[in-house]
Amino acid sequence: RVSSIRPMVSVLQFECVKCGATEMVNLKDGAYRTPEACTGKRCRGQRFEPNRRNASTIDWQKIRLQEIKDGNEQGRIPRTIEVELTDDLCDCVLPGDVVTVCGFIKAGSGAERRRPGNAASSTTFLLYMDA
Repeated sequence: RVSSIRPMVSVLQFECVKCGATEMVNLKDGAYRTPEACTGKRCRGQRFEPNRRNASTIDWQKIRLQEIKDGNEQGRIPRTIEVELTDDLCDCVLPGDVVTVCGFIKAGSGAERRRPGNAASSTTFLLYMDA
């Protein structure tokens, strides 16, 4: 399976509601997070508004790899793993292609990967590869 290519925000600028100071935040793996406190002089504000016009994005695509069936293992369902592709790796694989992928295996909670904000209540972890 191959998903469509989507933009993923990698760097987002936030503006303090109280004093108007701006701060750039690197969003690791596309996980949205706001600054904890304002870095402006004598402000210490904790409410921020995202400035989406100054966001930096990268191409992002998800594919699902399936192992090649071996003739000796009949009756077993082939194992699969999701792989997240970024930048120049996007749109270089078609369904049915035989590929070799190098990357990092990561674990994310099922709720975190589907619905941000509900990760604390999940006990399920899904393995995926970041290539």
